[in-house]
Amino acid sequence: MTASPTLALAEWVTAHRAADLPPGVLHQARRCLVDVVGVALGGQSHPSLDILLDHVATVGGKRQATVLGRGVRVSSPQAALLNAHAAHIEDFDDTLMSGETSLHGTAPVYSAALAMAEWTGRSGLEVLHAFVLGFEAAARLALALGPAHYADGWHVTGTSGRFGAAAAAAKLLGLDAGQTATAFGIVATQAAGLKAAYGTMGKAHHAARAAHDGVVAAMLAQRGFTGPQDVLEAKFGLLELYSRHPHPERLAGAPDGHYLVMEDGFKPYPCGSLIHATIDAALVIAEAHGPDPARIREVVAHVNPHVVTTTGRQRPQSGLEAKFSAHHCVAVVLLNRRGVRGEDFTDAVALDPQVAALRERVRLEPRPEYGKEHAALVITMDDGTTYTADVPAARGTAQRPLEDSAVSAKFMGQAVPVLGERRARRVLASLWGFDGLADARPAVRRIRKG
Repeated sequence: MTASPTLALAEWVTAHRAADLPPGVLHQARRCLVDVVGVALGGQSHPSLDILLDHVATVGGKRQATVLGRGVRVSSPQAALLNAHAAHIEDFDDTLMSGETSLHGTAPVYSAALAMAEWTGRSGLEVLHAFVLGFEAAARLALALGPAHYADGWHVTGTSGRFGAAAAAAKLLGLDAGQTATAFGIVATQAAGLKAAYGTMGKAHHAARAAHDGVVAAMLAQRGFTGPQDVLEAKFGLLELYSRHPHPERLAGAPDGHYLVMEDGFKPYPCGSLIHATIDAALVIAEAHGPDPARIREVVAHVNPHVVTTTGRQRPQSGLEAKFSAHHCVAVVLLNRRGVRGEDFTDAVALDPQVAALRERVRLEPRPEYGKEHAALVITMDDGTTYTADVPAARGTAQRPLEDSAVSAKFMGQAVPVLGERRARRVLASLWGFDGLADARPAVRRIRKG
């Protein structure tokens, strides 16, 4: 008898061996680890993390796992929550982006895996293996929920990401297939994440709760707590309730054994991934022609419709809102003649009169035939001169990936202000060699200020 989709996914997670990982997939898992630890360190200065740390200190709990960058040890679920929030708060973490969905899978899945592995004493290879399985589970579900789920306003990282966290935690706890399916059932009852939270601390909290709830679901399932083992396909289950047009067949994965983590992309800019192609196009024009911002009559960005609906904030009122403003990013690039940086997303820059004035001259034109990674820009000057740029694939996407050296450089840019250069280099080396560690705990605990 064929297993139900939920149980089949759980059986795949349970049966999969680390030895089955192709070398390229294992290397991609290393890249994801370097990137997520870097962006988690980069998120240390955001005030939302201090708020969460204060909350966790008030609640209390056993010292099981490390808060990256801080060296504080808290319970495993709390560490997963704090590290995933830090990794997502600057919107600098990875994106699996296609016409079907958009998922930030690494922050919730690796945060859960690292917290669970530190508590249970797992090897580096076991951590990487659990991450790949968790990312695959989250990505398969994201594809099964389909474009309608994303278009209707759900933040896929909050809804699907939690299944990846549960899968990774279940693998590291050694749960069997029935227990893993139960963990899926438990975590599904909490699935949430609304696009209305974009531009606030609440967006990163989607990734945080996904990591936390995934860890707790696996721990509860291990203790015998029950939940529906057919939660994905059941009447009133996740696929029926969370998508107008679900595709349950995608839960089975690719018939050729393709791993979806290979389609993951790494961001060169700390803002919504939908804006990146537009930033690249503006940068091409800025570097080639250096148009005087005061003489720009109009900027028209031809973009995928999701760019308009998700990142079309022409008048952001805060730095977090500016991360979801294509208008803001174009204005910053043209004013500074460089790519956007973290310093461009402060409240002061969002409210700067010069930036605001140029944003008013930026118009987004939806092009349904464009993929999310594609944008074209037309700048018209006051004398009628036009400058154009067409970017079929943004830098950092799977179609145009960052090199390993660029991933390392991004890590150092985030880590050095927190760890100092010497410790940052040691941590970076340990992350690239993580699968060779017999015990992951010492390496994780060193990711803190000296």
